[in-house]
Amino acid sequence: MESNQIQTEVTPNLPQKKSKKGLIITLLIIVLAVVGIGYFLVQKNIANQNEQEILQDEAREQAVQNLFSAPDYKNIPDEYKRHIYYFLEYNNLLDGSFFMTKIADRAKNVFAFGDFTSDDNDEDDMAVILESSDFKSSKLVIFNHKGELLYVEDYENELPTINSYKVGSKIYMEGAELIPSPCDGLIIKSQYSKKAVVYDKKDKKFNTDRKSTRLNSSHYFES
Repeated sequence: MESNQIQTEVTPNLPQKKSKKGLIITLLIIVLAVVGIGYFLVQKNIANQNEQEILQDEAREQAVQNLFSAPDYKNIPDEYKRHIYYFLEYNNLLDGSFFMTKIADRAKNVFAFGDFTSDDNDEDDMAVILESSDFKSSKLVIFNHKGELLYVEDYENELPTINSYKVGSKIYMEGAELIPSPCDGLIIKSQYSKKAVVYDKKDKKFNTDRKSTRLNSSHYFES
């Protein structure tokens, strides 16, 4: 008796290939979606940071302007105003312990410009008197046009005014004779005295004439 032989024909598993292709497409879609969401979140975070920085800059600019409320402060360029503000901020003095005078009649005499170190550039240095919250003491601050600090001097129980003079002006420095100033300098005038603050090119530092010529004398310096 002849046996029946059943032959089984093996055909390609096409549905499996389609399934793999679909899986790859699905994974690509997921990856692209994740990348897109990540990019969106990063951009949103950057936008939020930029908005916060803009708000902080606007608030700081308003704080800078509030510091200079007297009318004569309009003669101070904005970049120099920022230098003064940053000095107060860096030294933790924005709590009101030191400030620019609010007295309009005094304001024009608490800042001055000049080439106080004779650095031969076309930009002025600036000197300013900051007043203490005790309304009795003050601080002289000198910095260059980049905001770099050049000199600081504290005046206990003094609220002086200042004005600048040009290089070559004759001043009293070390002796009784008038000598030409080596740089632009400052006259610090208080109730009973006035003195010169000038950069000494030989000593490489600012010096103050502490002899403090009395105000009732004829002249402290001559141009």
